[in-house]
Amino acid sequence: MTSISRRALFGGVAGAGAAVVLGSCSSGSSNDPGADLEANSAALPTYVPYADVEPDLPAELGRTSGAFFAYPESPVTFSTEAPGDGDPVTFMGPTSFGLPPALGDNPFWQEMNERIGSELQISLTPAGDYDAKFSTTIAGDSLPDAFYVGSMPSRPRFMTSKTADLTEFLAGDAVQDYPGLASIPTDSWQECVFEGSIRAIPLNRGLVSLPSVLMRNDLLDEAGIDRGEIASFETLQEISAELTGGNRWAWADAPIGHLRRMCDIPIRWTLEDGTIGTNLLDERQLEALEATRKLVDDGSVNPDAAGTPASTRKQWFGGGQIVFMSDSFIAWFSLYVANAGVEGLDIQAMSIPGMTEGAGTQDLPRPNAGFTAFSADAGDRLPTLLRIADWLAAPFGTEEYLFNKYGIAGRNYELDGSDPVPGDLATEVNIGSLYFSDTARVIYSPGRPDTVQDAWDHQSAVTEKSVVDPTYGLISETASRQLNSLAGELSSVQDDIIYGRRPVSDWEPAAQAFLDGGGTTMIEEYQESYDAQQADQ
Repeated sequence: MTSISRRALFGGVAGAGAAVVLGSCSSGSSNDPGADLEANSAALPTYVPYADVEPDLPAELGRTSGAFFAYPESPVTFSTEAPGDGDPVTFMGPTSFGLPPALGDNPFWQEMNERIGSELQISLTPAGDYDAKFSTTIAGDSLPDAFYVGSMPSRPRFMTSKTADLTEFLAGDAVQDYPGLASIPTDSWQECVFEGSIRAIPLNRGLVSLPSVLMRNDLLDEAGIDRGEIASFETLQEISAELTGGNRWAWADAPIGHLRRMCDIPIRWTLEDGTIGTNLLDERQLEALEATRKLVDDGSVNPDAAGTPASTRKQWFGGGQIVFMSDSFIAWFSLYVANAGVEGLDIQAMSIPGMTEGAGTQDLPRPNAGFTAFSADAGDRLPTLLRIADWLAAPFGTEEYLFNKYGIAGRNYELDGSDPVPGDLATEVNIGSLYFSDTARVIYSPGRPDTVQDAWDHQSAVTEKSVVDPTYGLISETASRQLNSLAGELSSVQDDIIYGRRPVSDWEPAAQAFLDGGGTTMIEEYQESYDAQQADQ
């Protein structure tokens, strides 16, 4: 069993743009950040990959996601009995979709309740408003049985006082009573630990959240450009200029993240020889800013990029107004669905060359899209809530996954071969249950086996030279209070530099202000936490 401590991580950490530290933070009850971990040591859940469904292309932690060319023709049954106890279960969470039909008008939701054996009473809030709703719910002392944990300044104290301790049910081999949860990689559980106890269920995304640049390969072919030619910033700049003209621009956004990867500095925090530090004052920051500014000055970036929502940039991408777009890896597949009517559409992800030669460095994402906790008042119902979470985390390839993600066959989807094709009533499925619990994500694009192969190959290539955030799972009270605001101030200076409103020389004093305003204290606290957890191994 693996003790709850900072370990060498191979995947699942924040990229350079992450603004909030969600790790297992101290509540401030001890001057020694390692003391509480020692006093309440446990074991992280044992990782047991689900054995009844074999991916077509294998998963390797920190290198590749499992991949499937098609949904299995005969989905296996994950559970032979309903996980519920007959009593209603309340849950609140965010949603990035439109609100689904209410329970009384939603046959999918009704069917899910029947299969679970308890009525899921779900309250959804648009993602942008969820944190405010969550804070109001806490203030009113009206938390439901289960809830997605929103951002808040005192999260560690909240987690240890208001959420149920799951350690005895999930620590070490105990998690094997819940095979869906056991199939979630161990690193995902790192940020579900508070003061040495497991307090939440991770919503794993893994490498499908890989920060990427997607490109319209069909438009590159049309222009006679081989994507293999993009082997340095010089060629990237030349190709970007060649692709720009008329009502088309090379870039949907100023690609500062990609250029930091090309400069080998994709993450602000560093770890060298056991010492936590930062690269904010590294001169390569100036190189990345200068290069990004050149693309803007060349006119290669859509002039309306700044402040434009991602949904609009995706429309530009599908409409051929731009060729390159920064997004997460998973958008590779959703963009095909959103632009199914675009003839000849061919999407690829850009490799990461060095600025002059060789390869840049891929930053690996945090493993989770957040986590869900249970009320401290759950009491004897905890095993039931965990069984329901386990059922909702049924792995890809199971009958339960097919139902949970696509709904009722013949109503919410039809089969094309063995692949589900969502229909007009697919919106019924968006009831928010994936924020209650979810399985580890895989690479899958129905009807596009070539895309699945390309995507898996891309992951394998860019993760060969990659970096994780060394502060993932470490403790910093200062970061929990101040990182958001300090990172926002630095990002504002960055944007002013990129768009020509300030000189590149303004970066260093802004970075120093970040450090003087709390960044240096964060480093010291991370170091103390790192040292304490290393000693605990």
